Amino acid sequence: MTDSADRSAIVHGASATGAQAVGASVLGALALGAVALGAIAVGALAIGRLRIGKARITRLHIDELHIGRIVGPGRD
Repeated sequence: MTDSADRSAIVHGASATGAQAVGASVLGALALGAVALGAIAVGALAIGRLRIGKARITRLHIDELHIGRIVGPGRD
């Protein structure tokens, strides 16, 4: 039979594993969001420009995830 300390350790271990699973699913969701943004950026490269609000991104470096130049209103 397990005493209360053993049971407590088992419960805490399960809680930690559950928290790790939640953290992993959050990271997975963030990764999917990054993939979706990458797909949008690749599509924008095919079009030649990407508009976000009033700014226009005219060049993207996808391999390094750098935005080349952002042109705002009145500056293009």
